[in-house]
Parts: sequence; C-alpha cells; structure tokens
Amino acid sequence: MTPPRIHLLPDTLANQIAAGEVVERPASVVKELVENALDAQATRVEIDLLDGGKRLVRVRDDGVGMGRMDAELCLRRHATSKLRSKEDLFAIGTYGFRGEALPSIAAVSRFSLLTCEPGALSGTRVEVDGGQLGSIGDAGAPQGTMIEVRDLFWNVPARRKFLKRGATEQSYVLETVLKLAVPRREAGFVVREDERVLLRLAPGETLEQRAAGALGPEVRGQLLPFDATVRGVRAHGLGASPEIAHGNARNLWLFVNGRAVRDRQLMHAVLRAYGEVLPHGRYPAALVFLEVPPSEVDVNVHPAKAEVRLADGRAAYEAIARGLAAVLAPGGWLHRTGSAQVPAARGYTLAPTGEVGSREELVRIPAEDAQALRVSEALERYGQRAPWGQEPRDWSRQGQVAHPQAQLLAPLPYFRGLRYLGQLQRTYLVCEGPRGLVLIDQHAAHERMNYQRLRRAADERGAPVQPLLVPRVLRLGAQTVALVQEARPALQAGGFELEDFGDGTLAVKALPALLSQLSDDRLSGLLADLAHELETQGRGESLEKLRDALLARAGCHASIRAHDALEPGEAQALLDALDGTDYGARCAHGRPVVAEWSTVEIEKRFGRDYESFGHAPAPETM
Repeated sequence: MTPPRIHLLPDTLANQIAAGEVVERPASVVKELVENALDAQATRVEIDLLDGGKRLVRVRDDGVGMGRMDAELCLRRHATSKLRSKEDLFAIGTYGFRGEALPSIAAVSRFSLLTCEPGALSGTRVEVDGGQLGSIGDAGAPQGTMIEVRDLFWNVPARRKFLKRGATEQSYVLETVLKLAVPRREAGFVVREDERVLLRLAPGETLEQRAAGALGPEVRGQLLPFDATVRGVRAHGLGASPEIAHGNARNLWLFVNGRAVRDRQLMHAVLRAYGEVLPHGRYPAALVFLEVPPSEVDVNVHPAKAEVRLADGRAAYEAIARGLAAVLAPGGWLHRTGSAQVPAARGYTLAPTGEVGSREELVRIPAEDAQALRVSEALERYGQRAPWGQEPRDWSRQGQVAHPQAQLLAPLPYFRGLRYLGQLQRTYLVCEGPRGLVLIDQHAAHERMNYQRLRRAADERGAPVQPLLVPRVLRLGAQTVALVQEARPALQAGGFELEDFGDGTLAVKALPALLSQLSDDRLSGLLADLAHELETQGRGESLEKLRDALLARAGCHASIRAHDALEPGEAQALLDALDGTDYGARCAHGRPVVAEWSTVEIEKRFGRDYESFGHAPAPETM
C-alpha cells in the first residue's frame, strides 16, 4: 500500500499561511485591531508605533472589553460573537469579529492581549508567542482592550524582508487610520510614534474636518457635498473642487456601508463625472459613501474585506455619477457672486428691494439710459444675424440679454456678473469680478459650449445634421482613413456620415450642422484629430466614451481660436452663455476656462495692503 502523500499541516504553520491573507504589513494589523475596537463600541482609540509598527503596534480602546472565556476563545480560528447562521454571513453590519484576524496576527508576532469588561473586578491578560499560547491569567486593567503586537514576522523572515522603511510603513498606518476614522466620526483617534503624536482626531468632528485631515488642508473651503439615490442605493459625500487635482487616485476614497473598499467600477464612476472638468491623467480628491442594504452586498470576496460585490452595481455607478454631476455641471465650485457683494457694473445699479430688513439687490437700470439700450439692442441684433454658419456663435440662444427694464437679478450668475473690460492678446477676455481680476480663455469657453451642443444633439433624436448635396472629398492618408472608418459607429452617433473613397480619400456626405461651415482644411484637420483620438482611446473604450472624445475634438475645431478678435457684444454674449452651459468653467478637455486674481493679491503686488510696508504709514487719501 502506497503511503499517503497528503497530510494535515500543524496548526501553527496553518495559522502562518492564513496570516498571509490578512496581514501584509503593520498597517494591516492596525486595520484589524482598530476595526475590532470600533465594533466593540469604542469612543477613543489610541495607536502607538515603534519603527513604523515593525517593532511594535499597540492599540488601546475604551470599548466593552471581554471576559476571561471570550479572551481565550477570540484567539481560536473561526471563533466569533457576531455570526449565528449562514444567513448572517450575507447581511454583515460590522467590520468583522475578534476571532477572525487575531489568531493570524498572533501566529506571526509576539502578541499580548489585556481586556476588561465593564464593572469587572479584574481583567484578563493573554500572551502568545509565534502562535504558541504562553500564559493566560487575571490582571488589573481599565474597561476596554489593549493589544500589543511586537516584532511582526519575527518567525517568518522571508516575509519580514519585504517590509519598507519605518517612515514608509508609518505612512501606510496613518492612511489606514484615516480611512477608518472618516466614516466613524463619533470616535476619537490618536496615533503616536515613539511617544510623538502624529495624528489626533477629536470625537464628534464634522465630515469636512475629517476630510481635511484625510485629503489635506488644501481642501478646506473647496468641498462640494453631493447626494443621490438610485434604486435604493444612496451615494453621498464630498467631492473636492476641480482646482485640486493629483497625478494619481490616492485621494479618491470609496466607502460601502462605512467600509473603505477598492472597486474599479465605482472609481470609474467618479472619474467619469470629473472627466468633464479635469484634464486627462489628473485625478480628483473625493470621499464617496455608498449606503446599500446589507443583504445586497457581499463583503467576503476578499480576505481583508478590501473589495465587495454589489447585487446592483449599475445602480451604485449611476448614483455616484449622478450625484457628482449635479454639483460639478453647474460650476458650483466657482465663487458664485452674491448680489450685495457685486459692485455696480455697466448697465446695473444697486437699489433696495422694498422688503423690510432686505439687502440691496442688483436691478436693471431704466430704459431711458440710452447707452444701455443701444448695447442691449446691438446684442440682440448680433444674436439674430450669427453670420458664421447655422449655429456657431449664436450664443444669444443660451444667454439672451433681456431688454433693459426694471427687474431683479439676485443673485446674478457668475459669468454674467462679470464686467467685461477688453481682450488681452486677442486670446483672453479681461473682466472685473466681485473678488478682483478675472481672465476668460475665449477658445476654451467657446469649445465647452460647442461640445455641450454637439453632445446634446447626439443624445437627442433628430439631432441637427447637415446633409450635403455634393459630398466633400478630403485626402487624409490611408492610415487616417482606416482609423476614422473604425470609429464609424461613434461618428454616426455624433452626426457624421462618411464613406471611404479609396486611395487615402474620404467622402463626407453629412456632418453636424455646427460644423457645416468649416473649410476643407479645417475639416480635414478635424478628422485627422478624430483618428488620433481613436488611436489614443483604444478599442477597449466604450462607444459612449469614444463618441464623447470625438465630439470634444469636433467642438474644439468649431470654436473661435486664440488671437481671434471679438467685438464687445460678442464677448459679452459669450460670457452670458457660459452660465447656461454645463461644466462651463472647464473646456471639453478639462482645461480651465476662468482664472481669478483677488483684489487682495493685486494690492499686495502693488504694496497697497500696507502690511508689507510697516514702516510707512497709510496715506490719508488714496
């Protein structure tokens, strides 16, 4: 008889192997121990480290603690106080349970546990060395639990050598604590390294306060609250202004039922929403919370519960995208002008509303102001004549200037509230805003408007397409034609009808009405850019995303360019139309449309703040 080749592993070795699923580094230990503390209803959690946690991780909490028997059972595998049946496994409302991770941690460290229940005369201390129970007995202790993990991986040197420097491991621990602290703001946290405080979070902080600690102090005053629900899945949280962008996604945090997770689909929903206002390769900062019925989410698809599976992942995607789009599209992250803050601009005057206790509001000046009347009429005529194609530059459709009569405009939209002064290098519109100097990139502004029009037309049935009586034949080159032909479904959705004429030529039979007046040269350049966009985006992108990328290129080619001269009426009509354009503060490629310099900055530049010149008294007259 052949001797058996299969045998059972010793418990110690089995625990060390299992530890590899849960414990990667000191931050993994901190995560498990702090989650246990929070599940034990702790309101204060203290974490002490030595050498970034490699030499010591100590977690002390003021939770409910454990009795003698529970303290011993919690170090056995598959022991728990939170699951009674298999049904409970699919409706988990906690982070975990003490008996899940503690045996794995104790198997690869020098481990001690000190715990005490409320009202108990004494607590319990348990010592474990490399998975071997050392001692268990009574000990004096306050209510709560303290766990010390020393010399992590001392008995698994092959894994210890993969740990980073102490400072690096420390940074991982801090990030882990912050991700646990953000959704549990009722608890306070302290992190120390060799008695030096690294992080202190007071209990009862607001989400904005925790966000500043998590994402950095630069997000203060730059956070946009959002909230949306789709088919019972709620997405809410804070998205940072697009002015704050990063080169990676480390500041994009996702939480499902209070648990920090990694999920490519959910992250894509955030990036999709911010894709309208951030350039390619830049990532936003955001805290995104999903609230899902526990029975609709499986948290056991990853050993460390870092990933989840949702029953209705599409609803979660739509809720995130819808919530963020609602605050990003209107430009809510711009400094909106309050009526009392706006200086009287040309065509407006400050006047009381007549209501008791009300502030002054911006009111249109009476019709007898001949100059304002002439400006208004000129803008109306300009909107009617629109000489450049059928729709281009017909900005009055989106931002009509009403006849000057007495009507309230409170509060005035951001762009319409600017006072146009002139052009800089025939590229930037120079304006006066309530906070100081404002520059508008005329090409980026018009590009955003055209892109929104093209996309709206593509989404609507019966979009305005210009059929051509005589096809326009363009020579583009064989490779470019092949790429354009590959994008035919997306191009057709955008209003293009194209046919390969062979020998590197392409016949254009129809195109969006907005582009019908483009010259052959500009139309050839547009199609070449579309081919490049296809090559860049790749075949793996969705048809909708590819279509939007192509429409962004088309909107760019149909827009006014840098160094194009604009009449004052044209410039003002462009400003007015931006307020009615979604994502009007960014071009279709995510570049800024508007930049501001506050009056304070300008005064400092000229030394008029007088604080920079303390030796010189302020003049009596300006």
